[in-house]
Amino acid sequence: MLHSLFPRAYRRFLFLPLLGQIADGFDDWLVADGYTRESRRKMIRMLRYVDADLRRRHVKKFGNLTHSILHDCWITLIKTYPTLAGTVTTLERYLAANSLTAGARPETASSAAALLVEEYVEYLHEVRGLASDTVYQRQHTAECFLRHLGEAGTTLKKMHRSHLESYITSASKRLSRRTLQKDVSSLRVFLRFLALDGRVPAGLDRQVDSPRLYRLEQLPRALPRETVGTLLRSIDKGSAMGLRD
Repeated sequence: MLHSLFPRAYRRFLFLPLLGQIADGFDDWLVADGYTRESRRKMIRMLRYVDADLRRRHVKKFGNLTHSILHDCWITLIKTYPTLAGTVTTLERYLAANSLTAGARPETASSAAALLVEEYVEYLHEVRGLASDTVYQRQHTAECFLRHLGEAGTTLKKMHRSHLESYITSASKRLSRRTLQKDVSSLRVFLRFLALDGRVPAGLDRQVDSPRLYRLEQLPRALPRETVGTLLRSIDKGSAMGLRD
């Protein structure tokens, strides 16, 4: 499949030091999972950056990969590639499905939190009909939030607004504002799910405030002064077309 996706450049992905050996299988798995051709192209291209980041973390074989390492990789890449870093989470699902990692999830099936998350994932799949990547992101938020409650020594029944605020404060230290906004949105969905059968009070999701994002709030990106100078000097000012340019 990889050869048909990149007829001329498929070898550059097959020869990646770490992920090259699974690149073709990963693409086949994406096809089987219903991903579009364009989505597959974006994810396969992203493997180069995932591979480089994992090698910087001294990962030399799949057996050394853990959920924690992949999550840290995602945190790093999302700062530079906010719309493409989800490739890491999709890759983790592929590796886990093929038993290529040292253990993909931090929770055990016997814990109450893990059972609750499994129920939530089933709800997102069966009732809400969400895509696999969306389900994974919301599952991850639910796991992080439940872990935060556990570290705070409280339960869902004893939870109040201050626990929501402390979770968001903690998450803001590791996420950008844009990513934090998505995380808060996922938290609201989880709180609404918990309120369906009274595990938390109804309306708690409306007490969660998300960071504001504004258009044109960041400075525009510009070329370096030296590059602009080189560009201007390359124009032939002796011709009418050059003067126009």
